[in-house]
Amino acid sequence: MHRRRFVLAALSAASVTLRARAAPADPPVHFDIVYPRIRPARDVHAAFALAVLDLAMKTANASYTLRSADIEMERGRALAELAGTNNMINLHWTSMEARAERGRNVVRIPIHRGLIGHRVFVIRKDRQADFDKVERFSDLKAFIGGQGIGWIDTEVLRAAGLNIQTSTYDTLFEMTQGGRIDYFPRGLVEAFTEIDGRQHQEPDLVVENRLLLKYRSDFIFYVASGHEALAETIEDGFITAYRNGSYMRLFNSHHYVQDALSRAKIASRLTFTLDNPFLSEPDRRIPDEYWIS
Repeated sequence: MHRRRFVLAALSAASVTLRARAAPADPPVHFDIVYPRIRPARDVHAAFALAVLDLAMKTANASYTLRSADIEMERGRALAELAGTNNMINLHWTSMEARAERGRNVVRIPIHRGLIGHRVFVIRKDRQADFDKVERFSDLKAFIGGQGIGWIDTEVLRAAGLNIQTSTYDTLFEMTQGGRIDYFPRGLVEAFTEIDGRQHQEPDLVVENRLLLKYRSDFIFYVASGHEALAETIEDGFITAYRNGSYMRLFNSHHYVQDALSRAKIASRLTFTLDNPFLSEPDRRIPDEYWIS
């Protein structure tokens, strides 16, 4: 009798163990990533950021879908959406700034290794001779530059003492073409593709060939409040992609980046290094390995 009870107890325990082993694991998390709609003329800029995002998510072995929202959003609107509730979007990539971090999750790794903070100038081709005379940073104060409304770059350049007017993105090209401003600083990876794409609208615009402004800045991923798991997944995948070399392989082979570096010829430019007083302290502590030397 005692032996029978022992056998029944053993069988019962084994049955529980088998049920536990057979119980399905929690299904993997699937992320539905939504970002602001990108105007067609700027699709080329988004290509590298989206390639980095895809690399980070795949490196983290994360399941995800990606889609754009139905409407375009300026930077301020997009950041407000990320900080709100019932978010229309849950991801945006834009310039790092202390104020932009409030109420949002931040993936604190520069997407382009800092090349957005390497600013070359869009100018009229007949103005190159004027910029050839610039030898000191103070010489630039005699020129009128242009930047976008609400861009942190506007504040960085003004804080450095430059004369900067503001307008909308497309209008700034028109103002440069029409001579209402002298130069339009753009991120190194942005300028050449923009000029290539606007030859019919503003045929006299070129990228100035000898000057460079450099300050610590780049696009980073901002993730909506309440989506901490998404931010952590992107960050984990991004860090791993750096460590296993796959990010640098992407950076060193992607046409968007390499074409700009080839055409800009950074080493031969007269470079003025500026402070960016609008970074958060964590931004300032981003390791050097994530920045281009």
